[in-house]
Amino acid sequence: MTAACPLNAATPPAAPGAPFARLDHGDGRAARAERHPEPPSPRPGNSSAAAPVTDAGFDRKGTGHGMLNADHVGSRWKVALRHIALTVIGKLPGTRFKSRLFARLFKIRMGRDVGLACGVLLDPYAPSMISFGDNVIVGYESKIFVHAFTLNRQRVRPVTIGSNVLIGAFCIIAPGVTIGDGASIAPGTIVSRSVPAGAIVTGNVMQVRKRGARAAS
Repeated sequence: MTAACPLNAATPPAAPGAPFARLDHGDGRAARAERHPEPPSPRPGNSSAAAPVTDAGFDRKGTGHGMLNADHVGSRWKVALRHIALTVIGKLPGTRFKSRLFARLFKIRMGRDVGLACGVLLDPYAPSMISFGDNVIVGYESKIFVHAFTLNRQRVRPVTIGSNVLIGAFCIIAPGVTIGDGASIAPGTIVSRSVPAGAIVTGNVMQVRKRGARAAS
């Protein structure tokens, strides 16, 4: 009499977490079949999934190296291509056509009569988070950033520039800054906090906040 094929019999399930399941062939031999392990959950700071950037931006701590984990903010390839395009267009002289081109290609909120001089760089990580009011001048080689990376932090905040604003050459506008209507920024200024309407901002003084152990000894 022919015995029933043991392969048709139900095989007891493997215990949860067991790395292997044993298949009994009924003839005294046992085959070990490797069970497919579940993919490991991503560790903080190593995930390659980009976080959605909203109009309000975000401030995330504990991300590990902010620059090397920049794919949390956006696709590296998209950022690189935007950087090339923004740099090339930025080399054009300040015209209404240039401002309209920025607004159309990068969804930048652009008011009327906005002049962006030659060399002005807008942040390639999220240029749509930059907005301009009416009647604005941004001087030669000035830069406007919406992102800031540190060794364990990633910060993305919008920049708002009001109407009738003059920003001189070689200025740097930091993430999260709002420049009020009628303000004037002197050339070479690093604008690290918001500027009230009608203010005149000048000067750039470096300050040593804390001395290292070697310097103090």
